[in-house]
Amino acid sequence: MTNSHTPHAPRARRVPRAAATLALTALATLAATAPARAADDTMPNVNGKSLSAAYQALHNNKDVQLQDGRGAGRHVLWPANWKVCAQHPQAGAPLQHQKVKLTVVKSRELCGNGR
Repeated sequence: MTNSHTPHAPRARRVPRAAATLALTALATLAATAPARAADDTMPNVNGKSLSAAYQALHNNKDVQLQDGRGAGRHVLWPANWKVCAQHPQAGAPLQHQKVKLTVVKSRELCGNGR
């Protein structure tokens, strides 16, 4: 009796659906190049709000410049853990051709104005 075992071809690796969705979302975010805008093209008031709420008020446009309010140069990896301390332009200002800049700190930290 002979052993006629034949090696199997290596299985193709499958990318999990969640990873593929995350990658496509990241690419779509990087592709956005228009300045952030509210529905009526005016800057909403996002001071004191979570960064997630600020993104929602700006219709999830991630083309927003973020600045660490503590001056430590930290990067935001999870917006739900951060809050807005200052914004430019100010609430109500027209957003035509303006970049939005938000100064943020971690949610448990105080802003420079004590909030």
